[in-house]
Amino acid sequence: MRSSASPHRFTLSRKHAFFTFLILLLLPFSAVAETSAALAQMPKLSGTFYGYASVAIFVLAYALVPLENNIHLLKSKPVLFAAGIIWVLVALAFNDIGASEQAHYAIRHAIIEYAELFLFLLVAMTYINALEDRNVFQALRAYLVSKGYSLKKVFWVTGALSFVISPIADNLTTALLMGAVVMAVGGKDVKFISIACINVVIAANAGGAFSPFGDITTLMVWQKGKVEFLQFLPLFVPSLVNWLVPALIMSFALPDGIPQATKEKARMKRGAQMMMALFLATIVTAVSFHSFLHLPPAAGMMFGLGYLGLYSFYLKRVEGRTVMADSIFGGRSEAHKNPLSVLQSYGKHIGAHLNDQPYPAFMLNTEHEVTHWNQALEALTGIKAADVIGTKNHWQAFYKSERPTLADVMLDDESSVAVRQHYGGLYRDNPLEGKAYDAANYFENIGQSGAYLMFSAAPVTDENGKTIGSVELFEDMTEQRADVKEFDVMERVSRAEWDTLLFFYGVIMCVAGLSQFGYMAMISELMYNDLGAIGANALVGLLSAIVDNIPVMFAVLTMDPVMPLEQWQLVTLTAGVGGSMLAIGSAAGVALLGTARGVYTFASHLKWTPVIALGYVSSIGVHLWLNGSGL
Repeated sequence: MRSSASPHRFTLSRKHAFFTFLILLLLPFSAVAETSAALAQMPKLSGTFYGYASVAIFVLAYALVPLENNIHLLKSKPVLFAAGIIWVLVALAFNDIGASEQAHYAIRHAIIEYAELFLFLLVAMTYINALEDRNVFQALRAYLVSKGYSLKKVFWVTGALSFVISPIADNLTTALLMGAVVMAVGGKDVKFISIACINVVIAANAGGAFSPFGDITTLMVWQKGKVEFLQFLPLFVPSLVNWLVPALIMSFALPDGIPQATKEKARMKRGAQMMMALFLATIVTAVSFHSFLHLPPAAGMMFGLGYLGLYSFYLKRVEGRTVMADSIFGGRSEAHKNPLSVLQSYGKHIGAHLNDQPYPAFMLNTEHEVTHWNQALEALTGIKAADVIGTKNHWQAFYKSERPTLADVMLDDESSVAVRQHYGGLYRDNPLEGKAYDAANYFENIGQSGAYLMFSAAPVTDENGKTIGSVELFEDMTEQRADVKEFDVMERVSRAEWDTLLFFYGVIMCVAGLSQFGYMAMISELMYNDLGAIGANALVGLLSAIVDNIPVMFAVLTMDPVMPLEQWQLVTLTAGVGGSMLAIGSAAGVALLGTARGVYTFASHLKWTPVIALGYVSSIGVHLWLNGSGL
């Protein structure tokens, strides 16, 4: 297959071929399309001091990337430094051949290419951060770990969810979420956690391969127009096979057993569902910009960031109460996480012990009359116990008009309807056994200028379990509230993975510089002419397990070999799933190496590499069988 990266042809000497093959094995590649003026000089520039020096600098810089956790040097820093030096060498090289303006045009083109990728990823990362802030992923995790599934069912559920979530969220977020579920359920079962983590990595990478939004490589292929949005869908079955083949084999090695379900609880915050809808709308907008308006998808994503910006303004105006409640719920000290648990130990004699507690509290009987009002509550409200005991006027301490307190709701409501009616998004289930709630609100009647209170209520029962009243206690969180920050979309933007974004810039600009010396055209000649399209595209997947798949895919796009759609789909598939063969071959694997340190390891993953490779080969075969009409 001939490469279209150069308007002319040249024959590779054995020395040049060997040198280029070494570069292929040692380096990830990235670049933008070169203009004909630069390409005309490539055979000369590839053998110059500037070219060799650029390769050496990039090798040295990229060699530091895998050592990030050992030497504590962020991966973006060496490649950013190398990019600057390489482009100095590019400029000097073009100056020597009398084409000094070419470096200027080439780097501008590279920056434009990177800018589109950067803006697209920035919006996607912002939405993911916003969903994390709204507890979307935490709620899903809490739901799964509380279900009491068997280990084998957890294995399949976490794998399936990883496959389904990663086409929308990135594989890193997906792996961290499902990995947390695996570790929470697996407990001390090292064998289960190790195998289940491998399964999550494979599924997350496979799920991202059939969606333009599932991986950076698929995004690049889509933005380049090599594969249109709907043309990724034929990769669904090959991607599914890539996960199912190793998953099925690994499932036979899983231990039996049903771990005890945890009682972890997490609620999505106000606006979570709307933000998910806005994220979907943003994706639709990006696709529409590309498909119908012929505008860059990044422009559509930035439009979608405007959706989130306007909605965040709405949240600031009407959702302040929920932000306050969420922050207060996390405000308790470790020593007093659940004050109700102390009172519960006294049974029906709770009232006699209220004055022993540091928290303001009162107790009602079944007629909603105050039976106890402790000294701490007197100090908080300024109302003496003698003035309220025996009455139903306890509401006057907190509200200007009569309404039920949480203790009143506990006596009358068996279906939680009243709790939702009166407290909306301001309440949650208390971790106590039985029915109990926590809530939070601002009370303008308390103190001289109002107070933010968290309050908890539970029924009081006798030895036979009969309800004889209810108790409610309070915590003043006004000081903690002073430091609370409301939801701000700009804060979500600031929490994007800036090291990753700058790393992409460094790698892209480094190899965009290397491409000016002609190395991409040489590698294209070697791979796609000598190995053939299928062999070359399969090799791309193997390389992505050793080096990052992003620069490898940039290399292919820069080579721009003349291939039918089915081959572009194939290289998209292999670049997306090839990293699963090694623990360090994908962001998902690297993330779980850190979070499941000592349990999921490089060696434990390597043990299953032959099985994962079988899935890799099977997915290629299925793709060629189903989608290979033009091969």
